Amino acid sequence: MLDSKVIRQLFPFLQESIDIKACCPNNNKRIVVDNTASTQLPLPLLHNVINSVFSYANIHRGEYSASLHTSYEFERAYNIAANLINARSWREIIFGRNTTEMINLVMRALQDDFRDGDNIVVTRLEHNSNYVPWYGLQQGLAKRQHPINIDIRVVNFERESAELDMKELESKVDDRTKMVAATGGSNFMGVRPDIKRIGEIAHESGYQQPGGEMGSFFLVDGAQLVPANPVDVQEIRCDFLAWSFHKMAIPLGVGGLFTKSEIIETLPPFLYGGDMIEEVAEGDVTFKERPWRYTAGTPNILGTIATGCGICFLVNLGLGNLFLEDKVAEEEKIELTGRKIETEILLNTPRGDFEIDYKVPEEYIKEWGQYLERHPEVESELKDRKMRLIKVREVVNTAMTNIKLHEEELTQRAIDGLSKIPNVSIYGPKDAKKRVGLVAFNIEGLEPDAVALKLDKYGVEVRSGTHCACLAHRHIGIEGSVRMSFYVYNTLEEVDEVVRAVSEVSKSAVKISMVSKPAQKASRSAKPLEVKA
Repeated sequence: MLDSKVIRQLFPFLQESIDIKACCPNNNKRIVVDNTASTQLPLPLLHNVINSVFSYANIHRGEYSASLHTSYEFERAYNIAANLINARSWREIIFGRNTTEMINLVMRALQDDFRDGDNIVVTRLEHNSNYVPWYGLQQGLAKRQHPINIDIRVVNFERESAELDMKELESKVDDRTKMVAATGGSNFMGVRPDIKRIGEIAHESGYQQPGGEMGSFFLVDGAQLVPANPVDVQEIRCDFLAWSFHKMAIPLGVGGLFTKSEIIETLPPFLYGGDMIEEVAEGDVTFKERPWRYTAGTPNILGTIATGCGICFLVNLGLGNLFLEDKVAEEEKIELTGRKIETEILLNTPRGDFEIDYKVPEEYIKEWGQYLERHPEVESELKDRKMRLIKVREVVNTAMTNIKLHEEELTQRAIDGLSKIPNVSIYGPKDAKKRVGLVAFNIEGLEPDAVALKLDKYGVEVRSGTHCACLAHRHIGIEGSVRMSFYVYNTLEEVDEVVRAVSEVSKSAVKISMVSKPAQKASRSAKPLEVKA
């Protein structure tokens, strides 16, 4: 027999409160500079997830209060994400597991629109996830009973500066280019291509889409762009933007996709099943309106709710609105709490037909009232929809610019430090203002994996290998590299420690080369390899 008394004590939703104590399993110091892969989680998000389990239920399936509340919080995250990237409507946002799945969604939704002779233009800077899906599409279309042959055209970049060859891109985009897909920030070379210009080239191609739209579709892989840069899809004029939230201090398992309303309306579902269906009769199925028709089955509910909370946390972090309760005076606490709540209200500004209101948390109602007494103009501004749309862009741009500047400072410090180590090669631009917050390098005489293992002994966590950027590594003639990448919690002191550790590891490579025969000396200068689609 089951012991119900014991079992019920182990489920939070049956308790009035729970106390959770977590302890680090060891005392080893961690310097986490592998943030391009995934970032670490902040306490406020963990608290959000824990508090959510008291009222957790499945979404869109129940009329009881817990289900309705969970559904509201789940949908709120879509609207907050729309405000983050300045989408016109929350319905232009689709959530899935990650950037990879979101790019695959676009590929699958468009696959039946391709015509024989069409082409796709990508760059050698791309993550495998923005090349392999298009390669898979090409192979699949060619194997159909009535083959459809499409070409994949790959644009080169300059090996030292990593700058994209824009003239080559212009020459490869023509009136048969259905899609141009480009990264907003290379996860290996670090460079940030001019995506606005790439978008202009795509939209001026003269290609006629089946729906009548003129110009090539333009997809941006924003996995390395969105986490630490102000992004405005209306300014970029991209048709699709894919990114992952686990790279911006938000839990694993949620990816975002922006699609223009006029395009998403024409796309078929990616997956079929529960929650994306309105009505089912034998031989007749009606799908729900967007974005739900692209979210089949039970989604990552708690992760999505945490995503909305995480975006608010990140923007408040960038604005300097966060504080420790026991470290500030009462007057400052009122001011910072008020600014934090004002920011959250702005990030909940309705986009399109979004109708769920934001409610100030009960624990902050007192401070919010005091803040409004000090700033009476805030209340009137928040009641003006147009003013809210203007202000939310201001706070997002300010916050994300501050995060970008923080990463730039850390990145430049790393580049300057690594440049002083004789046998270290750095890849990509040496000016941090031209790149995202990462630095890839190699130590002559040591394999990347060996470097990563040695750095781990210093408590330094880096990534080694090709970082899923195979085309770029082949293009510059190396088999792999070591990558350090930064985020909001990293410090200049940590960067200095990492550089010192790399310097120490490099000395071991010098010793190895001194005792090795010339023929046995490791070489990282393989000839550049040509990659054919």
